[in-house]
Amino acid sequence: MADDDRPVQCTYFGTTSVFVSDGTASIFTDAFLSRPSLLRVALGRIAPDRGRISQALAWGGVQRLDGIFVAHSHHDHVMDAPEVIRQLGGTLYGSESTLNVGRGAGLGEDSLQLIADGDEHPVGDFGVRVFEGLHSPGNRYPGTIDEPLTTPARASSYRDGGCYSFHITHPTGSIFIHPSANFVPDKFEGVRADVLYLGIGALGAQPEHFREGYWHHVVEAIRPKLIIPVHWDNFMHPLTEKLRPMPAFMDRLTDTKRFLERKSTRDGWTVRFQGPFETITPFAS
Repeated sequence: MADDDRPVQCTYFGTTSVFVSDGTASIFTDAFLSRPSLLRVALGRIAPDRGRISQALAWGGVQRLDGIFVAHSHHDHVMDAPEVIRQLGGTLYGSESTLNVGRGAGLGEDSLQLIADGDEHPVGDFGVRVFEGLHSPGNRYPGTIDEPLTTPARASSYRDGGCYSFHITHPTGSIFIHPSANFVPDKFEGVRADVLYLGIGALGAQPEHFREGYWHHVVEAIRPKLIIPVHWDNFMHPLTEKLRPMPAFMDRLTDTKRFLERKSTRDGWTVRFQGPFETITPFAS
């Protein structure tokens, strides 16, 4: 059971990487920490940076791990997950494409767990329910990774392999992590969460009717007390620097912020951006 003196805490590491722990069991989503540069991503081959990973884990106070749940298999979600498992232990949860990244990194089958829509996975006092969904508009690398992927590899080798969201429940509250800014109508009907980590990557580049549909089918469906936007930052800058938005040719964060402010003010919900390595206690009164 969780230590009563250690409430559930959430630490943010940029993009969609969120570490959730109750002091006994610990879950990461994605755990992407290397963040190779734009030049390397565009023109070269990329691989986990063990030094950056160790440094980020130390700064975030992460010392042990039960599992990493990977949202999809693009490099900015899956690339570092096997190395984090290697350093801390735990199980890699993901699509067959994600598991092939783990296999290419040398993880054994006992460290790999396939996920599918509707699955529920217990992790200590946590339960993690899996929802399959859609990548945000403009998916550059659709498809699957059909054999073990070794690194260094081109960013284009990291095919999405299917996209997932995660409902993390605990006796003290619940968290919904929705990494990709897209929606399946009525997918989350009846789902409730206290905190929603809401993917907003490329949302500012979408037409107003898309943003309205996104808000309705995700936020209004889940009805969180707190909304924390994620995947808004430029993941090609290291975590040693201040988080900055994606370039204007890829997204328009200012437009998204205006939209979030207007909708949350109307509906009475709190929107809060969480800083890198910042830890919050989301269920504290």
